[in-house]
Amino acid sequence: MAFTCMKNEEQIYSFVYSLKGWIALKEDKASSFSMACCGNQAILKTSNLGTQFFAHKAKPETNDCSTGGETEEHRHIKYLVSKTLFECGWRVEVEKRGFTPSGEEWIADIYAEKGKAKIAIEVQWSPQTFIETRLRQEKYAQSGVRCAWLLRSGSMKARDAIVGDYAYSTKDMPVFSIYKNKKQDEQTYVVYNVNKLKTDSYEPLEPISLELEDFIKSLVSSKIKFTKKYSPVKRLYLKIIKQNCWNRRCGGTTKVVTRMYFKEMVFGIEIEYLFQSKAIDDCDDQILKALNSQLSKAYNFAPLRRRYSKTVGGSYVANSCIHCDALMGKHLIGYYNDEDPSMVKTHCIDIPNKGDLIEQGESFEFGKWVMKGM
Repeated sequence: MAFTCMKNEEQIYSFVYSLKGWIALKEDKASSFSMACCGNQAILKTSNLGTQFFAHKAKPETNDCSTGGETEEHRHIKYLVSKTLFECGWRVEVEKRGFTPSGEEWIADIYAEKGKAKIAIEVQWSPQTFIETRLRQEKYAQSGVRCAWLLRSGSMKARDAIVGDYAYSTKDMPVFSIYKNKKQDEQTYVVYNVNKLKTDSYEPLEPISLELEDFIKSLVSSKIKFTKKYSPVKRLYLKIIKQNCWNRRCGGTTKVVTRMYFKEMVFGIEIEYLFQSKAIDDCDDQILKALNSQLSKAYNFAPLRRRYSKTVGGSYVANSCIHCDALMGKHLIGYYNDEDPSMVKTHCIDIPNKGDLIEQGESFEFGKWVMKGM
């Protein structure tokens, strides 16, 4: 079985023809058809699954023209992917051979080009270790080819083949799970490991499934994008209240920072946890610099700095009176008071995320594939 052959002296592909066009091609008696692999006479056929393909009219004498033991389902998926890419305006080749700059060979199930973009789609219908997938992926990367993988799922109960090392999802290894739903149409293939955003939920992602053709269209039109779970920055804002300076020689009204509040970005969504607040004396030098440079003048409070307190017998990051520079001790502030009529919440600023909430086995590179616009 092949998706390409020579029609007279021209190379043609089976997946570019509509059903009507394929029937007309079969009835073309004026043209000669030969297999691209060996030059022997070819015939046009259609499988039970609807795959349009070319086959040897006579059994080849050698195994050089073998399809490599691929199942009919495997070949049908390759056909559907190729046809969909062609309909999306890509120039498609099946079983494309290429080489890395160092001379290592790779063979892509489906290879496609559009402008400067080069992509490959690998349909892995038999088990393959993560290490092998990674090695093959590196060859594509070295060759400037962006490759996505479709891994077969065995059953509806275990429809997600993204387990083990494959579950550690990163942008440089686009891996998805494909399943044939035999309870529906025989030609229905469903792709998993895609998600949609839920902005009103503690867990911002919801898994979805897509029919194969819709998945390919969404993938090549950039509707499916990799979204990192953890942002390299987190958002910070302050709560500020007005207080009278304790210094009798001053007595002026000054603004003091009560606490710092943090918002984590999870899959690009701001999620505010109540426990993510800190007293200002807990901030490090990096945060202190950001607060003073971006918020102090904007909200008219004295720059925060480390000061010695006789009351506590030590130094800590504290407020100061903007008029006389007297230390506004933390014992004067209390925790916070949202009912204080003078309370102001600042706008958010970005600060480096040190990974406080990163779960074991994950990193800043970990993420999920998300369908945009749903």
